[in-house]
Amino acid sequence: MDGWRVHAAPYMHILGAWGNNTAFRNSNDDDDDDSLLTALILLVAICGTIVGIGFVFTMIFACVQLFKAVRWRLFGVDENGVSERMRDQMLSDEDSRQSYELALAFERQYPYGSINTQLTPEQQSLIRERGVDAWEFVVNLEVNALLQSKTDVLFMGGENCVQTNLPLPKANSVYYFEVKIVEKPADVNMWIGMATKPYPAWRMAGWNKYSAGYCVNNGIVHQNSPFKGTRIGEQLFVGDILGIGYQPRSGVVWFTRNGRRFKAIVSGMLYDLFPTISADGPCSFSANFGQRGFVFIEANVKRWGLGPVEGAMVPPPVYGANQNTILLETAVASSGEEDGDDNEEDDDVALIETSRRVRARAARGGADSSSTPMLAESTIIEIDDHARSPRATEPQNIQRSSRRPQGIHRPPQYQKEDPIAAQLLEAGSTSLEPVVSYRNKHPELLESPSASDIEEHTPGTSSLH
Repeated sequence: MDGWRVHAAPYMHILGAWGNNTAFRNSNDDDDDDSLLTALILLVAICGTIVGIGFVFTMIFACVQLFKAVRWRLFGVDENGVSERMRDQMLSDEDSRQSYELALAFERQYPYGSINTQLTPEQQSLIRERGVDAWEFVVNLEVNALLQSKTDVLFMGGENCVQTNLPLPKANSVYYFEVKIVEKPADVNMWIGMATKPYPAWRMAGWNKYSAGYCVNNGIVHQNSPFKGTRIGEQLFVGDILGIGYQPRSGVVWFTRNGRRFKAIVSGMLYDLFPTISADGPCSFSANFGQRGFVFIEANVKRWGLGPVEGAMVPPPVYGANQNTILLETAVASSGEEDGDDNEEDDDVALIETSRRVRARAARGGADSSSTPMLAESTIIEIDDHARSPRATEPQNIQRSSRRPQGIHRPPQYQKEDPIAAQLLEAGSTSLEPVVSYRNKHPELLESPSASDIEEHTPGTSSLH
């Protein structure tokens, strides 16, 4: 019995170790199962919370929509909080009601974001080149207005609205511009503000969604609705200047009158906004986007204009600054050469006419000495086969008085004594044709009389042979 125990002791030890390992593994498996179950319960709880929150928000949204529908049906109040009674009071005539209904249809057809209104790379490049001059008002065909300059507009009558070609930037913290009332009758209403694009061309600024406008007739600011407004300012008259400041990071809009800032503000304007001016009658205004000094001094000091005063484009040179330049000297030299060529052609034509008259007189058989053509003894007429025309050859030391030197525009130097007049006095005649000496290089160019009939003569000869 004792020997069996001695021989079985190693095996019992092995069996005991195996049993201990099995129990340890079973305990580890139980721990893994517990961790997996805990993670699963946590995931279900999170999903349930998300679903519950979404269900709550859905129910709230449904209740709000139901309340709006019930309010519209029971009390006649629309989504903007305007009752049917107020709407009927504001839209008393048929034109106003039709304008309002068309504006609602326009909002449904062109919601915010339907077109890209952000600054494109081309527009940003234009701003860098031109600076603040890149902004200008755009007058469409459907607007009854006249664009007097980039920033000056004249409304001709009716309900009209104009906007700029570029929106307000968003790089800086504040942007500011001013509008001066140039002409406005007392019965014409005018709104100055900002709005998104597209915007109805017949609606006032602040009457439609995503817009805000200051009515200069009563100082009331309208935002997104023509029925509700807040009086934050004063009435403006002809010559007054209304300023508008915009903070793109917070969406805050504020106003100034003749350099004095109002305390009240308009918030929630986080859109791509364009300066917008509208009126319901004939009037005119002038806008200042920073191309000149503002009336509001703080805007000048902090440079709140829409862009730099001068862009990267080099301005044209000052008048008269191109004197004594290489380009100007080259142009003058080329023009002098052209003038010289023209003068040479005129001289050739004159010499051709003289030779024709000489040949005509020779053909008639001669004439007396008083009518004989006379030239200076040093002048010789040559027949050139290249030009095919008579050309006067003068001594080398005598320059043509009719040809101007290259690069210098000066009048010709006239002689103090006229040699032609001196010859007239010597001959005692009122008309004088010079004596011509011919040197015929090509006799075949002369038809009649023959080349042998024309010889060199002195002023004392009486006829041509």
